[in-house]
Amino acid sequence: MKKVLIISAAAVLALVSCAKVQDVYTPEAQEIAFQAVTTPNTKAAVDGAIFTSDNMKVTAYDATAGAVYFDATSFTKPSSTWTGGKYWPLTPATINFLAIANANADNATDVTWGSNKADQVTIVMNDNSTAQRDLMFACGTGTVTQTSGQALSFPTNVPMTFYHAQSWIKFYVTAGNAATAGGLTINSITLNDVSCDGTFTVTHANWNKTKVQRDAAAPAGSLDGSVSGVWSAFSTNVDNIEVVKNAGWTFKVAGDDAEDYFYGSLMVVPNQGIASFTINYTLGGNTYNYTYTPTSSALAQATKYTYNITITLQEIVIAPTVNDWTEGGPTNITIPTV
Repeated sequence: MKKVLIISAAAVLALVSCAKVQDVYTPEAQEIAFQAVTTPNTKAAVDGAIFTSDNMKVTAYDATAGAVYFDATSFTKPSSTWTGGKYWPLTPATINFLAIANANADNATDVTWGSNKADQVTIVMNDNSTAQRDLMFACGTGTVTQTSGQALSFPTNVPMTFYHAQSWIKFYVTAGNAATAGGLTINSITLNDVSCDGTFTVTHANWNKTKVQRDAAAPAGSLDGSVSGVWSAFSTNVDNIEVVKNAGWTFKVAGDDAEDYFYGSLMVVPNQGIASFTINYTLGGNTYNYTYTPTSSALAQATKYTYNITITLQEIVIAPTVNDWTEGGPTNITIPTV
């Protein structure tokens, strides 16, 4: 009996010595996140003063598999990055992204994605002069790699540089002196022959390639050479007028409510010209219209134009003079006597 037990123990030792322990790598899904910035200041977060929304619509194309990965997905910013509940594929892959922001993309009549989703998007911008939207677009690429040990490596986040699709016009009106400010009211500023509505199409030429090609000749901070944005169907009617601001603004010069400038701005379709703009103001009890024609009227995309205007009250001065008496010469009158 003792001998049998010894043989059994030896058999167990033999089995243990032949056994091999293997670690099986099980990839854990990782959420796709974007690190969005604006151009040209790539260190400034997109949610700055001009970016009034923390939401973007993103489409993705799996260039490795040759298929759409997801389309028109809303990404929001709960922390420092934008996330949308989408995860990287658990296989080596290159994913190309096309995104838009502030385009009211929830309205299907406003936004139409291309047949392959990540190759093109067309946005119809209605007149946004009263509810300004800073239309923006971006593209990016993220790659999932795999090591020889079968471990997957995911991007921490995908850099997305957003570009402004419109031109931005700003007005500052300053009272030249206290006398002017005391009686000055800006009633309105209007742009003449300028449109705030049109159709904007973004085309990502390399949406189906495994690497987004950048134009080597492009200056630092410029848009990737494979992506273009074109405006069309905007109004060029000579009677078209866009109101920058039509609420009265009265300057104050005393106390804690003192104000020394009037501010108004408008985002318009680029690649058009400003024929003129008109300021309607009341000064000294009288109302005036002043129309100014810019010497250079071309509006470039993603460019801000600032007009600084000073209004000075010129007092009416009366300078009276008195002419010297002029001798008209003696007149002799003779009265006859009786």
